[in-house]
Amino acid sequence: MLKRTKPLLTDSALPSLNYLIAIISFIALACLSIGIAASSRNLEALQRWILISFLILFSLFGLIISVWLILRQARRNAVSIASKKTDWEIMLPKNQRAKLNREVREIASILETPEEQFSDLVSAYVVAVDLALRQIQQEAKTPLMRYVCIGNAEFDAVLMKQDFVICIELVFLVMPIVPQEKINLLLNKILVAQETFKQINFEAKIKLLLVVVTQLDRIQEKELRSNLIKKFLSTPVDVDIRLLDFESLQKIYAID
Repeated sequence: MLKRTKPLLTDSALPSLNYLIAIISFIALACLSIGIAASSRNLEALQRWILISFLILFSLFGLIISVWLILRQARRNAVSIASKKTDWEIMLPKNQRAKLNREVREIASILETPEEQFSDLVSAYVVAVDLALRQIQQEAKTPLMRYVCIGNAEFDAVLMKQDFVICIELVFLVMPIVPQEKINLLLNKILVAQETFKQINFEAKIKLLLVVVTQLDRIQEKELRSNLIKKFLSTPVDVDIRLLDFESLQKIYAID
């Protein structure tokens, strides 16, 4: 079960102290500038008041921006710390096997693959998933966790980036169509993950990254992308879609 361990006080106290020092230093510098400008004898009264007004407005604007940046960075730090102190649960091997067989059976049904070639299709699917996850990790420049459970929702991978938890689902398509049932299943998974994070007070934003591995031509790929955008357009879930070509992945990672 996904759970949080008790955070250490020093994990959040030190960054907060640094931010407080930065704010005080900024305010002190602004006050010093205003004082120097106001005490100048070379300025007329109107010029002095214009300069003082400008410095006050500039200081307030700078303070607002600084506080916003500090709060944003503090949130990212809190999510990063929480992630390190979260006991992530890994999918059981039998669940991974069941998902693999279910996905490959769907592909075999579409391609009308003979039963004696089913093992070859399984091997190709395993390679496609592995290469796709390698590519996503390379693009994100962040290590990812494979086959993770968040509550009752199972994902092919999860990665942490800034204050986002990105849940990754892979789909291997041989036709430019994604059944609505599969879309609904993905959306339900994200809703379950969001509810799980609320229960354990994990204040991270959740995003779904749908990675589609294909062997389609450009026209079919364009059709697929259009269909996916339409299906996810009105959903309440933050979704990114990444299309990867299986042949290109093999050239990058598997073929010299």
